[in-house]
Amino acid sequence: MENFKINQIDYRYLLVDTYKSLGLSENDLAILLVVDNILKEEPTLITAEILALKMNLDVKDIDKMLVSLMNRGYLEFTTGENSTSLLTSIKPLYKRLGETFVKELITASTLEENKQKHDAVTNIFSTFQREIGRSLTPIELEKIREWIGTGIKEETIIESLHECKSKSKNVTLRQIDKIIIKRMTSTDVKKEGYSAINDKYRQEIETAIDIVNTKWTDE
Repeated sequence: MENFKINQIDYRYLLVDTYKSLGLSENDLAILLVVDNILKEEPTLITAEILALKMNLDVKDIDKMLVSLMNRGYLEFTTGENSTSLLTSIKPLYKRLGETFVKELITASTLEENKQKHDAVTNIFSTFQREIGRSLTPIELEKIREWIGTGIKEETIIESLHECKSKSKNVTLRQIDKIIIKRMTSTDVKKEGYSAINDKYRQEIETAIDIVNTKWTDE
């Protein structure tokens, strides 16, 4: 959050868009917008009397709301660099809005990522069932989820299935996994000049596959 700069985010837009979820009332919103507008001109100590000149709210109500906003961490008092006088600061509000902005971005990104994974799993499941002509077993379903969970791309899995079918009548987990590893290794070498998928890694995968080795099609 410290990497965010005030001029990088439209805080007023964020405030209007999220004030309800932050637990702020319309009067709170109005006060914060007016305070923000005043502070844009110059740093100063903003009192209820100053706000009353620009708003239709009663000065006593404004004073109570200012105290409430201070207590809830939306406003604070600071001192100037070359002065000991108190100034009103709206930076706590900026920080809260920035945190909300980041959380929403992360949530949106996660939801999109989860949706993409769900769509990939659904497409792979249907493709495998169509190609082998039967429903997948629990072990087969779990293996596909494992492939996707480790970051293997949807097209790599499906292309590996097709390649396996073209080479062998009996399509097994071990065979498809070997093809996937070969494809991933080849891609790594083309991009980086080497592959992190070493012989030990291959052996560990093959050992695990042997345990759940299952035919994908009947002989």
